[in-house]
Amino acid sequence: MEPVSSTNSYPGENASAFAIVQLGNAYYNAAMELFKHASAPDPLSFAPARLCAIHAIELYLNAVLRHEGVAPSQIRGRMHNLADPTFFTRLKLRKKTADHLQALTERREYLIARYAPEQASQHTELNRLTATLVEVMMKAGHYVSNP
Repeated sequence: MEPVSSTNSYPGENASAFAIVQLGNAYYNAAMELFKHASAPDPLSFAPARLCAIHAIELYLNAVLRHEGVAPSQIRGRMHNLADPTFFTRLKLRKKTADHLQALTERREYLIARYAPEQASQHTELNRLTATLVEVMMKAGHYVSNP
C-alpha cells in the first residue's frame, strides 16, 4: 500500500456527483438488508444498519454539494454535518426530515453507531431514520440527475 503524498489525489477526489449517488445507493441497499436481520430486543444489532443508513444519507448530501461545484476538500471538512440549510431549500425536504438531519448531527449519531455501544439508547427511532433515508435518497438522486 502506497502512503498518501501531496502528489496523489485524496480518495474520492475525482468522483462525480452521480458516482457518489451510486455509492450512496449501495449503502442504502446494505442498510435495508441489515435492518431485516437485526433483532428488536438487542439495540446493538441495529448499529451496522444505522451506520450504513447514516452514511448513505451523508453520501447523498455530499453528491448534492459536488453537483453544486463544492470542492471535495470542503466537503471532507464538514465532519459529518448533515444539517445545512442548502439541503433543505435545494432538495425541498420536509420539515420532519430537516429536523431529523439536525438531530442526527447534534447527537452525533454517526459516531455513536460506530464507536459508542453504551449510547445506543440515544439513537432516533428506526422509522424516522428510514423515512429520512428514503426521502434524501429520492430527492438527492433526482437533484443530481437533473441539471
